[in-house]
Amino acid sequence: MSNEQLPVDIIKELSQILKDQGLTEIEVAMGDRKIRVRKESSVVHSTAAVSVAAPVASNAPASPKAPPSADLFEVKSPMVGTFYASPSPDSPAFVKVGDKIKKGDALCIIEAMKLMNELPAEISGEVVEILASNADAISYGQVIMKIKKS
Repeated sequence: MSNEQLPVDIIKELSQILKDQGLTEIEVAMGDRKIRVRKESSVVHSTAAVSVAAPVASNAPASPKAPPSADLFEVKSPMVGTFYASPSPDSPAFVKVGDKIKKGDALCIIEAMKLMNELPAEISGEVVEILASNADAISYGQVIMKIKKS
């Protein structure tokens, strides 16, 4: 975005970023100007429809998995971004299936808008499933790991 652009052009670009990245709000500051673009509640209805459709599609396997899920904590992505299992390509993964973790331990990195966000564990337990692969694009609220509570 250049400074010569009209605010309408900037708003259109920000709206497209919201749509492409699945965001609900974005704010940009340029000098003394701040522009915030926010989606209406129709996004919430769309998300609800998707979450309702998922259990219906997997109705048969959901029944046997229901009791163990009480012991499992689902780690959900707090943002849209890119999932990274390790701090750098040459480093080992933060966690692997079977690892015992404590509340506050780093689980992964989520890159969003060129910012690296380390995701801490919300509970102590054992990593039983990692649902995202390194460099996967992930959505807000997407389950990326499951942890058995200890």
